[in-house]
Amino acid sequence: MKNRLIAGVFILFLAVIWGTAYASGPLDPCGLLSKEEVETLIGEPVKNPEPKDSSNPLGQKLCLYSAVSSSRLVQISIIRTADMAPGVRGHGQSAPKVYNTTKEMLDPVEHVPGIGDDACWGTLGLHILKGDMYILISVGNTSKRENLELARRIAGLVLPRL
Repeated sequence: MKNRLIAGVFILFLAVIWGTAYASGPLDPCGLLSKEEVETLIGEPVKNPEPKDSSNPLGQKLCLYSAVSSSRLVQISIIRTADMAPGVRGHGQSAPKVYNTTKEMLDPVEHVPGIGDDACWGTLGLHILKGDMYILISVGNTSKRENLELARRIAGLVLPRL
């Protein structure tokens, strides 16, 4: 009886570990927004989303949505500490550190309250820290206020799905 209990606990332990590993598997930024949602947000048809694996040691994943007949775009970039190369993590890097370093380098930079754990608007778009993830939502020219509002709406859809 004791051996069965130990075996049962061991199997449960393995199931929990396997489930955790599976749940924290690769993240596909193209799975966070549908093509139809992007079309509604920018008000025009878009091409099929283009996933891009940067293959860099930071493990950055990108998804690009391009408008069919204009230069409008939406790009989502995600860096998670869990996706970083072991050597990068071993040297103390993390997604929050990349976010904070980027934020320090932005000029101009504007704090954006109420999004993620921290967020700012600057070169390339809306930079967001959420837990152990650095998300960048790019929608075009950052000097246009309407692009900040568009990026905020996108963040409102994307962040709850992470």
